[in-house]
Amino acid sequence: MNEKLEGKGIKALGLILSVVCFAAALFHIFIAWNTSISIIQQRVFHVFVMIVIYFLAQTQKAAKAGKKTAPLHMICALVAVVSCLYFLSRTTLEAMLHRGINGATDLDIVFGVILIAVVMYLAWRTVGWALTILSALFLIYAMAGPYMPDIIAHRGYDIAYITNYISWTSESIFGTCVSACVSFVALYIIFGELLDKFGAGQFFIDVAYALTGRMKGGPAEASVVSSALMGSINGSAVANVVTTGTFTIPLMKKVGYRSEFAGAVEAVASTGGQLLPPVMGAAAFVMADLTGIPYSTIIIAAIIPGILYYLSLGVSVYLEADKRGLEAESSENLPKIGLVLKEGWYYAIPIIVLIVALLGFGLSANYSALYSIAVLLVIGFVKEWVTNRRLPFREVYDALVKASLSTVSVTAACACAGIVIGIVSMTGIGIKFTSIVFQLSGGNLVLMLILVMLACIVMGMGLPSTAAYIIAATVGVPSLVAAGIPELAANFFVFYFAIMSFITPPVAVAAYAAAGLADCSASKTGWLAFMLGLPGFIIPYVYVYNPALLIVDTPVVDTLIITALSTFAVVLMSMAVIGWFKGSLNILMRILMAVAAILLFIPGPVYDIAGVILGVLLLVFVLFTRKKKVSSL
Repeated sequence: MNEKLEGKGIKALGLILSVVCFAAALFHIFIAWNTSISIIQQRVFHVFVMIVIYFLAQTQKAAKAGKKTAPLHMICALVAVVSCLYFLSRTTLEAMLHRGINGATDLDIVFGVILIAVVMYLAWRTVGWALTILSALFLIYAMAGPYMPDIIAHRGYDIAYITNYISWTSESIFGTCVSACVSFVALYIIFGELLDKFGAGQFFIDVAYALTGRMKGGPAEASVVSSALMGSINGSAVANVVTTGTFTIPLMKKVGYRSEFAGAVEAVASTGGQLLPPVMGAAAFVMADLTGIPYSTIIIAAIIPGILYYLSLGVSVYLEADKRGLEAESSENLPKIGLVLKEGWYYAIPIIVLIVALLGFGLSANYSALYSIAVLLVIGFVKEWVTNRRLPFREVYDALVKASLSTVSVTAACACAGIVIGIVSMTGIGIKFTSIVFQLSGGNLVLMLILVMLACIVMGMGLPSTAAYIIAATVGVPSLVAAGIPELAANFFVFYFAIMSFITPPVAVAAYAAAGLADCSASKTGWLAFMLGLPGFIIPYVYVYNPALLIVDTPVVDTLIITALSTFAVVLMSMAVIGWFKGSLNILMRILMAVAAILLFIPGPVYDIAGVILGVLLLVFVLFTRKKKVSSL
């Protein structure tokens, strides 16, 4: 009898959870069209609904496992509901004006402290300990300002003031980061889940494999292409590794790639998906929100750097295949591109609609997402009716539920990162960081860029991409802008290195996830991923010194020239990393190729000419000696 009751209770919990998730997804679609709800209340409702979803999911999980923590999680969910109602009642225009004049009440502070604690706890449970520890350190810094070294000291703030600033203003938890989640991110997660539910994920993988399978190292090239397609939509390097890696890593190992190399390729390819338009994960939406730069401008600027990133990886994969004597996959084992496109061409329509809406009509990111979702729903319904004579209401419901569950971790990361942003704004540490960077670099731009790069990588280690970019932008961008770098280039600089932290040891989380799938050493995979991604570490320096690479507001001729030089540079760098071009390259040749590549990346016609001449001479020398060696045989 008890078992039956428990079974019914678990089913009831599952039903409640799915209904709440479904309603949350509909809420995000509704507010994208309707502006009747105030912005601050949209953010409040969003954050607390995500909190409720998390604790309901944990309640169900604990109940299924027979753990005694299920009632505790349910109590936390109920507390979140009560807190949500309280915050909504205290974020009306009248209540906010009253608080602005008279300050926060004791009850406001109590609920604010609860919110901060829960946000930090959710960040810890959903995205790892790094972000929670970082936010805790910033909170300590806010209180201990007078006791800090003079260079970062401030007057210090008490708990009431900190809580009011972080919990009850739009400068911290409910700031621009959560705003991006509410306005854009949730919609694109819904879009991605619907694509996956209707079978588009497998279609992208099949297209990539059909296109690249006949090349040397075809499965690895398929990993590059499919991860680029999927990674841009799902916005998570680790999720992308798990999604496409389960298919591509075994194939790479099967055709002869080392396990570590297979894992490294997948990690680098999955990480780069967030650098490639049109969606670029959640971080690009946050960039648009933080800077005020139109999202369409951001994705245009990202096109060439993103292509260069994947070009370097593709060349490295091909060279490694040639080095190991790996042959192309037999055509009978490959999906036929014509058949793949015939069976799934319609999956490309929503992506095309998204690009046309963003770039062709200049629509906002949320409206573009809505139109794409609408087109995708029509395609999904028509396909299911034609194929099975049924309407896929269940699939849509499941996709919306899963989308809300996926949004929890992004929201937790953005809200927790908001704590850091609030402290930076409140204490002025961002301005102090700018001063520190100028002092350490002595005003030298190269040294300044290196310092900001290292700061972005260190702060981004172990964090989700959105949180990594938010924190890096908050601390690093002011320094670069103060040095005269355009805002777009400065934001892209920190954005790239925040993302690259996923393949930078010692906390290369994407590489470690890939190593688990490849069943190999995590440390070796991490270092190999770092080497494969090395050209990607140089690209940001190019568009800082040569903004023409970002296309925006630059002559077409300048863009074409810098693109050609950068393409030659990444090819040379890939050869230097792999140590192979028509045969093994000795250490001197690899160093000279790397030098030629770096010269091409340095601005100035003298460096460009020197790089081109050196690179061409090296390639001609290698081709001549290899040809001579073959003819002598």
